[in-house]
Amino acid sequence: ELDVKNSYNTFAPYRCVFTAGSSPLFSATPNAGTMNRRSGEPVHVIVRFSPTELVAGAEATLVFETEDFQHVYRFIGST
Repeated sequence: ELDVKNSYNTFAPYRCVFTAGSSPLFSATPNAGTMNRRSGEPVHVIVRFSPTELVAGAEATLVFETEDFQHVYRFIGST
């Protein structure tokens, strides 16, 4: 779970996507929306790892971005 806070004093459309090459066993919600202003609540992003069999070293890179900033998170999953 990630809480992403807006550093700017304006509402900001965002998207939250995994980069090419990321394991499809990871998912994130929400994947798009509008962030509150700096004084508002952060966006609560839930990242799930859902393997269907034994997996070692599944990796994913998640990019949370607006027009003004970008945060990058790396995840490693295993069973």
